[in-house]
Amino acid sequence: MNYQALYNKYRPQRFDEVIGQDHVTTTLAREVVDAKVAHAYLFTGPRGTGKTTSARLLAKSLNCPNRASDGEPDNTCPSCIAITEGTSLDVIELDAASHNKVEDIREIRVNVSTVAAAAGARRIYILDEAHMLSRAASNALLKTLEEPPEHVVFVLATTEPYKLLDTIRSRTQRFDFQPVGTETLIAYLAMISAKEGFDYDHAALGAVTSHAGGSVRDAMSLLEQVAALGAGTVSSAGVARALGLADAEAYGRLLGAVHDNDAPSALTLVSELAAQGADLRRFVADAISYLRGVFLTQYTTNIEEVADESTETIEEWKLQATKLTSSEVLRSIDGLSEALTQLREGREERLVVELAVLKLARPETSPDLDSITVRLDRAEREIRELKRGVPSVASPPVVQKPDIPEQPDRPFTTPQNPTRRDTEPTSVDGPKPNDASTTAPQREPDPDQSSADTGPETPVASTDGARQRPSEGDLAFEDFERAWPAIVATIRQDVGPRRHALLREATPFAIEGNTAVFVVAAHMHFHLEQLKTDAGITDAIVAATTDQLGKTIEVSFRSAGNDERPIPEEAETVPDKDDLIEAGDEAATDPADIVLDILGGEIVSDTSGSAT
Repeated sequence: MNYQALYNKYRPQRFDEVIGQDHVTTTLAREVVDAKVAHAYLFTGPRGTGKTTSARLLAKSLNCPNRASDGEPDNTCPSCIAITEGTSLDVIELDAASHNKVEDIREIRVNVSTVAAAAGARRIYILDEAHMLSRAASNALLKTLEEPPEHVVFVLATTEPYKLLDTIRSRTQRFDFQPVGTETLIAYLAMISAKEGFDYDHAALGAVTSHAGGSVRDAMSLLEQVAALGAGTVSSAGVARALGLADAEAYGRLLGAVHDNDAPSALTLVSELAAQGADLRRFVADAISYLRGVFLTQYTTNIEEVADESTETIEEWKLQATKLTSSEVLRSIDGLSEALTQLREGREERLVVELAVLKLARPETSPDLDSITVRLDRAEREIRELKRGVPSVASPPVVQKPDIPEQPDRPFTTPQNPTRRDTEPTSVDGPKPNDASTTAPQREPDPDQSSADTGPETPVASTDGARQRPSEGDLAFEDFERAWPAIVATIRQDVGPRRHALLREATPFAIEGNTAVFVVAAHMHFHLEQLKTDAGITDAIVAATTDQLGKTIEVSFRSAGNDERPIPEEAETVPDKDDLIEAGDEAATDPADIVLDILGGEIVSDTSGSAT
């Protein structure tokens, strides 16, 4: 006997041999026993789930003279043997893809009027891929499908029932075939492997089942391929080689690199997969499925009921769910989904995958909002570890320059050195007592000048209101400048997009005591006025700074240049109409003067009184 493929060799010959479709087989067997068989059935579902097989079993059970009490055929009578071998005259199988014309349907209408080959037998028409029928052919089938002869039963099988006409669906009894569960399919493959003498491990069968997607035929075809590759051994490595899949541990390594911010490890993983000949597009798709499982594990308590996966896979999901935050998992899913879209567009596979894993492992390389959120989450964890009142690192003293006379106060301008805190030059005799930035960090403040206080939240000041050197607990400008991006991102949700746009025009300039000074470009007068008058922005900055750095501050906004706007030049005054009328002839020009000016003549007088 010629070799048969496994899915043909082990095709079910009884209702109880069909796996994963008990709701269909039990109903069909009960209808046969009770003699309540419908005149037309519609079997729908994914490929390889038993639609055509169930139709043949229905034909066997209807025409078997030795049918059991539970509706099962005996498979020994001539009718059952003929149906099994495909030679029965009472079972007509048609492929709608090649019989989709009106003429083909007319031939069926003629044939249904003929009697069955055996007395009392039923004639069963199995129309596979019924959605391929043309609209005209479907309409031609309606009348026959609605009122066929008593001895005729129609079975329509399709993977796309929504393409059928509503009038056809309404004339049939519909059964939906479901993808076979993972554990059920693994047990079935183990039974087939044992019968065939294959050496197998549970993980390899799980990989085969995962790739099959609930299709029994696909799973058995892949099992046969892997067994042939491994000379009768079904292993995980053989499955990976046959399908170009990544090893199961590759996904755990990827998530470990994301958690540890280890970009070299992520890039090394991609390099190893490419060297092994793995399909990088499939790796990205499988990684998304793996991350989906981790995400579901973080938000559900009954993951075994939500996801149809093997026990080993679910345990791996639970382990990874304890390492990554939900924002990291979601950002990874979005990043890999974008990479998969680019791969489908024909981009260079390895480059796209390397860029994707690099962005996952190093969020700072990506400017999108999700990456910033992940970075803020990590920064918040570090900031919470800081203690309130920990002294900040003092700024280095400004180098004293001798022989420079003291200059009077100048207008507030943008500094050339952004790290400088002071706005006044130092004197020859050393730092002034009210200049905090030029005071050495080791010097203690003058006790005589520490008695006056301008308010509960203001720095120590002298009697003339001059600011003194900050105490060791004051906020350093470097710390505030470093935390400013996180502060802006935090308060964006509080102040809204309009205020956030105004705040982006302000730049931290200095810390004067406990007051944070921001500068706005000189030409942005409107922005400056809005920032000064909007208490909501100020309160949000104060609250965010307190949360991030543990310091209470005040806020001041200034212009980066001279606040005085340029005075426009006076426009030339246009004389009024009344002024021109009052001027009268005084403003008129003598015509003789115009002639003399043009001709260059002069007026002379003679004795006759005429002018020449």
